[in-house]
Amino acid sequence: MNEWKKVKISDIGKVITGKTPKTSNSEYYGGNIPFLTPSDDMSVKYSRRTNKYITELGRLSVKNATLPPNAICVSCIGSDLGKVVITTQETVTNQQINSIVVDTDKFDIDFVYYSMLELGKILNFHSKTSTAVPIVNKSNFSQYEINCPGLDVQKKIGFVLSSIDKKIEKNEKINNNL
Repeated sequence: MNEWKKVKISDIGKVITGKTPKTSNSEYYGGNIPFLTPSDDMSVKYSRRTNKYITELGRLSVKNATLPPNAICVSCIGSDLGKVVITTQETVTNQQINSIVVDTDKFDIDFVYYSMLELGKILNFHSKTSTAVPIVNKSNFSQYEINCPGLDVQKKIGFVLSSIDKKIEKNEKINNNL
């Protein structure tokens, strides 16, 4: 029997809030390290390109903000609240994004990604009821919970959902070529 349990985001892995290198320092920008912001395309599963790139100096200027490949990034402010994407390479995000470096010994990245998509929809829905600009800070984000089965079931669910996404992506490419 595989029991589902509520798990806090902070228990899924390390939560990192992004930081922006000083925009006044031109030596920080124009490199090859992706700098992900909510204005980038977060409608796809994987972040393959960003509007801005930073240099190694820029990356070093924002200590403890570098994400490894396969980090799950969630936009946590404004109308972009709840957008989710997975990094494909070492990436830095701005402070409007909270990211999870998933503990893969306990959690499946694909399963967590799809769970974050669902949580993102809920956060976005609730944000529509506020007149102020909605924001979810790191401490609040870390306390949200998702329902998780054991790792073996997570992997099966993640595989099935990823397979469906790949088929949808393939069909979209075919349609775009018609």
